[in-house]
Amino acid sequence: MKPEDRRISVSEGHWEAIPGLIGGLAGLTALVVAIGAGLLADNTAATVLLRGVLAMGLFWIIGYGAGWTLNRAVHADSSSACEEDSGESRKSDDSLQIKDSVAEAEEEREAA
Repeated sequence: MKPEDRRISVSEGHWEAIPGLIGGLAGLTALVVAIGAGLLADNTAATVLLRGVLAMGLFWIIGYGAGWTLNRAVHADSSSACEEDSGESRKSDDSLQIKDSVAEAEEEREAA
C-alpha cells in the first residue's frame, strides 16, 4: 500500500488528548481567578480554597465538554464513506478540478 493511499485515523495527531488538555487549562484558570478574587475580597483561606477547588472542578467539566465537542467537530467527516471527506487533498473537489483542467489543457495543446 502506498503512503498516500493510507486513510488518516481519528487518533492520529494526538487528538484524543485535546478534551483533557482544554479541561485542565480551563480548570486551572478558574482556580487561579477564584483564588485571586477571594484574596482581593479579603475572604478566609478556607473559603478561598474551597471556592477555588469548586470552580476548578466545574470549569474542568465545562472545558472537557468543549474539547470533546471540538474533537468531534474536527473528525466528524473522518467516518464518512465519501472520498472527499477523507482529508486527503488528492480526493477533494479542488484537486479533481485541477486534474481535469490539466488534462483539458494537454488535449488542447495536442490538438493545436
